[in-house]
Amino acid sequence: MGEEKNGKKLVEELKQQEERLEGKALSLGQKLIYAGGNLPAALSVVLLDSWLIFFLAPPRDERNLPIYIPVFTAGILNSLRYVCNAIGDPLVGWWSDRTKSSWGRRRPFIFFGTPFLCLALILVWFPPVQGISMTNTVVIGFFLVAFGFMYPLVVNPYLGLMPEITPYLKERINLSALMGYAEIIGRVLAAGLPGFAASYFIVHKYFLGAVPVDGYKVVAVFVAVLTIVMYALLVARVKETPHDARKEVPFGIIKSVVEVFKNPTFIPYIVIIAAFILCSSLLIMITPFFGTQVMGVNEELSSLLLLTLLVVAGLFFPLCIWVADKIGKKKTFVIAMFWFALASPLFVIAKLVPGIHPKIFGFVLYFIVAPPVSAVLVLQRPMISDVIDYDEKLTGFRRESMYMGAEGLITKLAWAASFIIAPGLMKFFGNTADHPWGILLNGPVAAVLLLLATLFFWKEYQFKH
Repeated sequence: MGEEKNGKKLVEELKQQEERLEGKALSLGQKLIYAGGNLPAALSVVLLDSWLIFFLAPPRDERNLPIYIPVFTAGILNSLRYVCNAIGDPLVGWWSDRTKSSWGRRRPFIFFGTPFLCLALILVWFPPVQGISMTNTVVIGFFLVAFGFMYPLVVNPYLGLMPEITPYLKERINLSALMGYAEIIGRVLAAGLPGFAASYFIVHKYFLGAVPVDGYKVVAVFVAVLTIVMYALLVARVKETPHDARKEVPFGIIKSVVEVFKNPTFIPYIVIIAAFILCSSLLIMITPFFGTQVMGVNEELSSLLLLTLLVVAGLFFPLCIWVADKIGKKKTFVIAMFWFALASPLFVIAKLVPGIHPKIFGFVLYFIVAPPVSAVLVLQRPMISDVIDYDEKLTGFRRESMYMGAEGLITKLAWAASFIIAPGLMKFFGNTADHPWGILLNGPVAAVLLLLATLFFWKEYQFKH
C-alpha cells in the first residue's frame, strides 16, 4: 500500500514538473554565447577520440607515417584518460555545487581550468621520440591523464549552468539544439581539419626546432586557442542566478553520489546515454580505419565520413524538435536509439555482400546512421535537466554539477570501455585492408549493447515530455 502511494505521488510530481513548458529566461545573445561553449568542449575531446590512436599507431600499410606506440597501448592510454575523467567528474561536481564566490559556483572553474586543459591538449601531440618507445608511452600517458582530470574541471561546471539559467522545458530544448549545432561545428572541425592538415604537412615539411611539425600539432594549437577565447567570452557574459538556500548543499561527497542514484529518473537516463556513447564511440574510433582500409580512400576522404554524419544530423534538428514536441522526448529518443542500433551492423555488408562498391557504400552508411545522432544532440541536455529538477523535489537543493559529475562518471567509463573494445577487436581480428574484421565487428557489438539499453529505458524512464 505504501509503495502504491509513493508511486502515485511520483507520477503526480512528474506531471506537475512537465507542465512547465512555456516561458523565456534568456535573450538570443545569451543563448548563443552559452551554446557556443559546447563547441570547444566537443572539438577538443573529439579530436583526441577520432585521431589520436591513428596518429600514434597508424596502420602499417601507411608507410609514410611513424608509429610512436603500439595500437593496443594507444587504446589503453586513451581508456586511462577516460578513467581519470570519470574519477574527476563527480569530485568536481561536488566541489562546484558547494562553492561560494562572487563569480558564482561554476564560472571560477571554467576560467582558471581552461589554460591547463589547453596545455595538456597541445602536448599530447608531441611524442618525444620518433618511433616506438617506452618514453613516448610514459610522456603521452602523462598528458592524457592530465587532460582527463582537467576536462571535467572546465566542462562539468559549464554543463551545470544549463538547468539553472532556464527552467522552461521548451526553451531548454531550443537551447540544447543550439548547443547541438555548436557541437556539430566542433565535431566537423575535429573530423575534417586533421585529415586535410596531415596531408598538407606530409607534402610541405616544417620544423619547430628539431621537432617535425605535422598537421595534428597545428590543429591542436588552433583548438587550444579557440577554447580559451570561447570560454573567456562565456565567463564574461553568462551570469549565474543569485545564491540562495537551494544552493547551500550540505552533503558530503559520498552522500551526494548516493542521492543521485536514489533518484528514480536517473538510472534509466544514464543507462541509455552511456550505451549510446559507448556505441557511437566505437563507430567514431573506427572511422579513419574504415575509410582507409575498407573503403580504400585517403585520410582526407575519411574525414568526410564523419562530416557527412554530422551535417545530416544537423539537418534533422528541426524535425527532431518538432517530433519531440508532438510525441514527447521519451518516444522520440527511443525511436532514434532503435534506428541507430539497427543501422550499426550494416558495416559488415562491406565485406559480406559481393559487388558492393565500398566507397559509395561507406558514405551511404554514414548518412543512414546520422539522424539518430540528432536526437541525442538535441534531447540529452533537456532530459538530464528534467532529472535534476526532480532531484530538487527529493532533496530540496540545486545540485546541477553533481548530476553532471555522476553522468560523467558513468559515460566516461563507457568511453573508456570503447577504447578497450575497438582496439581489442582490431588487435585480434585485424585493422588492415587484408584483415578488416577487427574494424567491421564494432558495428554488431554496438547494436547488441544499444538494443538492450533501449528496451530498459523504454520500460523504466518516467518522463514523457
